[in-house]
Amino acid sequence: MTADPRSRRGFLAGVATAGAAALAGCSGLPFAGDEERREAPASLPSDVVEPVEWPASPFPVAVPGSLAEVHESRARGLLDDVPVDPDLPNAGVAEALAADREQATRRVDAEVADEWPVDVLSAWRRRREDAAEVRGAYRAATGTDDGADLAARRRAVRDDRGALASDLEYRANSPTEAVLAYEPVESLLAECEGYIAPRVTYPNDPVAEPFRAGEAVARVERASAAAADAAGLREAYLDERGGRNGTAPRWASLVAAAEGLRGSVSRTRATVRERTGGEDPLADEDLSGTVAQELVAVSDLRVESAVDDVRRASDAGEYATVAIEAGTALAEIEAYRAAVDEIRDGEYRAVPSESSVGSAAERARTAVGEVVDGGGPLATRLVRPGLEAIGYVADRIEEGYGSVRRSQAELAYAALYANAVPAAAVFVRERLARGPVGDD
Repeated sequence: MTADPRSRRGFLAGVATAGAAALAGCSGLPFAGDEERREAPASLPSDVVEPVEWPASPFPVAVPGSLAEVHESRARGLLDDVPVDPDLPNAGVAEALAADREQATRRVDAEVADEWPVDVLSAWRRRREDAAEVRGAYRAATGTDDGADLAARRRAVRDDRGALASDLEYRANSPTEAVLAYEPVESLLAECEGYIAPRVTYPNDPVAEPFRAGEAVARVERASAAAADAAGLREAYLDERGGRNGTAPRWASLVAAAEGLRGSVSRTRATVRERTGGEDPLADEDLSGTVAQELVAVSDLRVESAVDDVRRASDAGEYATVAIEAGTALAEIEAYRAAVDEIRDGEYRAVPSESSVGSAAERARTAVGEVVDGGGPLATRLVRPGLEAIGYVADRIEEGYGSVRRSQAELAYAALYANAVPAAAVFVRERLARGPVGDD
């Protein structure tokens, strides 16, 4: 299954890996103006971190169930075209295809994680991609050359994506609602663009390279699914809000806000770095083997990643995404500042235990819950990294991976991050409401 490069859960997995390496060298919002050490797997009971219940989706309207149903129907139809036991001259290819089909079928039949409807769509796009890869490889192995048809389909999907992107006026009832409605649309357009590029080309001799053919087919299938979901989400929002006559274009407001928010993130990052003591604010502290050591590494990596996400979205002209990523970055920066201050005050230095991990998980759940209960849809969207962090730690403990102190550090950071979200949400909302000069 192809990983989503923009998945926050994927980012957290990277933090877990990169954090250990970073440890070797590790000893208010916003502002205007040695060798890698590996630890034994966690010896924690699976129930020490209880699953977190996801709040209602911040997407402004209901996501039509028909969007996921289309993906499921398409995935099952693609797999139905492939025999359970393919009869092919090459026994090795036949065996591999049978195994791939079985695995793809299990994925199609599996339950989808109960997160937000946009995540359900993402899961089904991946399953549809897997099914298309199996079918594409099977057709290639049986001598069917789909190269010309695939090229034509790629052009059609690219044209559909371009038409939608060029017509994206961010029509909405308010700038904040425009951000919540169109950020997932921008994400889907970016996903489509990434998969439609012919980075994996269809082979000249598909019989000789059936699995390469399958991968090429799957990428176009995934791009097509992403473009369809982008159009479907926009249509669902506009239909619920009275269409073009019931909404106003918010493009100018989002552009102005994006420019200002990028600057705010940059200035806030520089100011916090200066006030906390530079790039290594705890260099004089002996944090070896403590939760504090892990917390420093995790928080620094998350800040840098968040700031990079703002730059990427801004450079790509994804204005709704800039607002979300900027709010996330401002909260990450504040969480980092709070972590450094608390470590200097002597926190996070006790030997971690099952009890302390459980307490950290409860604090994180409480902090996230308070944001959801009192912050509104924008704050709920911004607190997503905290929700994902708790879920990721719980999954890793259940699977027997990670370390006790790393788990506690990530949970502690989730609480610090959630505590910083309300102020970040208020700032982003105010910047969006300000609008450009002359905006309606």
